[in-house]
Amino acid sequence: MKHPDIKQIEIFCGTGGVGKTTLATSRALFLANLSKKVLIITIDPAKRLKEVLNIKDETGGEAQSVKGNIFGEKFQNATFDAILMSPYASLKRIEQKTKIKTDFNNTIIQTLVRPYGGMNEIMGMVDVHHFYNLNKYDVIILDTPPGKHFIDFLESAKKINNFFDKSFIEIFSYLGKSLKNSNKDKEIGIIKLLVTTGIKKLISYLEIVTGPEFVKNFTEAIHSLYLAQEAFTDALKLEEILQNEKKSNWFLVTSAQQHKGEEAEELHSLAVKLMHKDNFLLINKSLMPLLLDWDATNSNDLTIIKNSLIKREQSIRNCIQDQFESIFEFPEVLGISPQEHVAELAEVWKKD
Repeated sequence: MKHPDIKQIEIFCGTGGVGKTTLATSRALFLANLSKKVLIITIDPAKRLKEVLNIKDETGGEAQSVKGNIFGEKFQNATFDAILMSPYASLKRIEQKTKIKTDFNNTIIQTLVRPYGGMNEIMGMVDVHHFYNLNKYDVIILDTPPGKHFIDFLESAKKINNFFDKSFIEIFSYLGKSLKNSNKDKEIGIIKLLVTTGIKKLISYLEIVTGPEFVKNFTEAIHSLYLAQEAFTDALKLEEILQNEKKSNWFLVTSAQQHKGEEAEELHSLAVKLMHKDNFLLINKSLMPLLLDWDATNSNDLTIIKNSLIKREQSIRNCIQDQFESIFEFPEVLGISPQEHVAELAEVWKKD
């Protein structure tokens, strides 16, 4: 079984309810205990990470230092940083970097930067690339959204490209808005187009259906994002990093439940276009070590139960194991607190 080399970016993905965030945090703790400078970022809107690490919503978007002593004496010298990804904070960071003013009172902007407003995955890509470029951390661990939202994250590059494909330029021209970035004294993508009758009709129709205030807010919001185009398109470089075998590890998390194994197989088939050969299957909540040590020979019924449970867990391996370099099993943890769970799972990384 190949143990994962430590790389600059490690991506944890999986369907909901498999313990993805807990395992990602245990990996951060394990690496921090090796004196590595570690940052863990969650772009999961559910923000399970804040419960595990006792960090506040109001710190979203900013790196918070996590002391290892909350996980017990063994980890008292381990320290790592954690970030609850916040589209609002990310857009603020872009505003400060580009010096392009964004109206955060704009109702469209306010909607976009909500946890489920549609910007999470795109801003996640922007944020990871930003902190990667800082060269401050040995390892950045990315706790991705569950299931379909993870695929949305993978397709963020396509979304960014599609958004900046000049589809709004004609509308801006009609409304008399320039795409000239006065801070850099150059035009970014502006094309002088003849305003078509179709655009005029579209604007008129939108004003009738939604009201002129909505159209105004919408165009103002999109216009400000267009002006910051470079900050978004620069993040497209992250896709190349994620596909680079020397720079990233992929961890697909599932659990010892039959339907979770099937879900993991489906998720892997969708994500395989970006994954390289260093991708690892993590089976969480595995009972296999306990089952193999269980002496059930005194009861035929117990022997049947034992063999049935072993067969169930083995079936998860069989359905997707050929697609992974290595498989790691993490036991069911019965600790009361999330911190106990993380600490015990961190020990498993050490043993493998």
